Amino acid sequence: MLNATHSLAPPTRHERPRFAMPALACDAHTHVIPESGWTLVPGANYTPAPAPAPMHLRMLDALGLDRGVVVQPSIFGTDNRAVVEAIAGAPHRLRGVAVVDPTIGDDDLQALHAQGVRGARFNVMLGGGGGLRSMTALGPRLAALGWHAEILVDGQRLPELSRTLFDLPCRLVIDHMASLRAEVELDAAPVRALRRLVGERDTWVKLSGAYRLADAAGDPRLARRGRTLLADAPERMVWGSDWPHVACAFMPDAGRLLDVLADWFDADAATLQRVLVDNPARLFDFPIA
Repeated sequence: MLNATHSLAPPTRHERPRFAMPALACDAHTHVIPESGWTLVPGANYTPAPAPAPMHLRMLDALGLDRGVVVQPSIFGTDNRAVVEAIAGAPHRLRGVAVVDPTIGDDDLQALHAQGVRGARFNVMLGGGGGLRSMTALGPRLAALGWHAEILVDGQRLPELSRTLFDLPCRLVIDHMASLRAEVELDAAPVRALRRLVGERDTWVKLSGAYRLADAAGDPRLARRGRTLLADAPERMVWGSDWPHVACAFMPDAGRLLDVLADWFDADAATLQRVLVDNPARLFDFPIA
């Protein structure tokens, strides 16, 4: 069982990846949970364990990652203080993805942009992070800012949602390979719908959350899916650890998750450079070194 109502504390040590980490490599999907000062939204699906900003930076350092992206978790709703404060502590190496309501003013969106936010997340699986109506309403404003709409979705719904997603005027990012379990084959309708989104519009995929999609993150069926998506759009794949692995009944090691990624692509240096450095730099508007 992968899910848990109360999150485990994140590890204090991480295994160093086996491969040579390229300079400016980025973890494109993390969360920060302050020690205190937060309130859970009504109906929150889990209670987090503290994973504060200094611990987040130590995790990146331990893995040799120069950059990271802090994503607003569903449990905090539109209170983006944890994201903004984390970025403020290391603005040269962090970007953020916020949760916003369609009623947000233009000045507030511009303020978030100035604070390092580059996308808005919509949680269609768990609540607490807006939904399809919010995403549709905000799409033109996100496009005007150069932001993306990031969606956490049960990939089984992609065939029915495809028209709505195709019609979005902004860039689309799909979390965790659409949260499709490993047993969903490449020729299944949800994967075909995912590949069509990737192949026919400006859609990106986070090659993240593998440990949630199978009994073992190294499941060869997930490797095939990752390689297939990379072949479909090598310039629009990014990787994320999903640290601190909230609502999970066991605690993965982010270093080993990086090794899984490397194994998917036979540790090819050019591929890892693209997925870990070049692609996230474009998606999250990091400076070009």
